[in-house]
Amino acid sequence: MTTTFCPAPSVDMLSVDTFRLEIVTGPDPDSAAMLAFFTADGIAAAIGQARRLLAAAEGPDDRFGELYVRDGELATWLTTLHLGA
Repeated sequence: MTTTFCPAPSVDMLSVDTFRLEIVTGPDPDSAAMLAFFTADGIAAAIGQARRLLAAAEGPDDRFGELYVRDGELATWLTTLHLGA
């Protein structure tokens, strides 16, 4: 019989960030048509998920999203994603 011991996960392995994607479908960038909250393991994974959410959102072909990461009680802007017509 073989026994394999897995090390206890470190804090870094368990840490995921909370992100917010504001999807804008109209000409006014300050009025989001939809908000999506999700968790991801890092910024690259969050950008990939945000692109999928933006593509799946209903609305005109030309839409964009503002991606934020939760920073305590506040949110920090990361990037703007554009899905062009």
